[in-house]
Amino acid sequence: MLFGNLFYKKINGLANWQQTLFALVLTTRMYPNLKLYSETNNLDIHKTFKKNLDLLWDYLEFHEQQIDFNELQAEFLEFTPEYNDEDNLGKITASLACQALLITFDSILNHTKKEALLASEKSVVTVIKYLEVRDNTLYTDEQIVEQDAIQAELDFQMKLVDLLNHKRNEHTFENLKEMAENSGFSNIGIPISD
Repeated sequence: MLFGNLFYKKINGLANWQQTLFALVLTTRMYPNLKLYSETNNLDIHKTFKKNLDLLWDYLEFHEQQIDFNELQAEFLEFTPEYNDEDNLGKITASLACQALLITFDSILNHTKKEALLASEKSVVTVIKYLEVRDNTLYTDEQIVEQDAIQAELDFQMKLVDLLNHKRNEHTFENLKEMAENSGFSNIGIPISD
């Protein structure tokens, strides 16, 4: 357990809307990883991904439009690259970002109360895969928690849970979007660019 019992208790206690926003913030933060893979491989996945992110943010903030999330999820599933551990880092991180987006859709559609935890795992695994490729080593659980990038990821997610546990107000979405932008970088340090 990377986080410890307090985090898991807090994340499992999030309301449905908080679970969805938790997943959306992490997914948004993973977008640059997917975009880099998509552009490097002359694909258009990032355009569909970004369109879906924007739809989700607007829907959750304003609730002004009817969206068929089942259809969007089914369509996006076709774009999601599958990977195995022998694939390059770009494909792995792109796939994990796509999986996080599908989890966010699922959070709206099914509300199983596990979506935040699943999105958390996708983001953490992205950082672990990045570290293993960067350092050309397979880390044990004890070694991985000592890595600065993992500590930064854990801190980010703890701050996100704490922010979501504050009373929702007119600044909530602004604060969450700002947090998702993560000072201009993804969870593995890829710069955000439009």
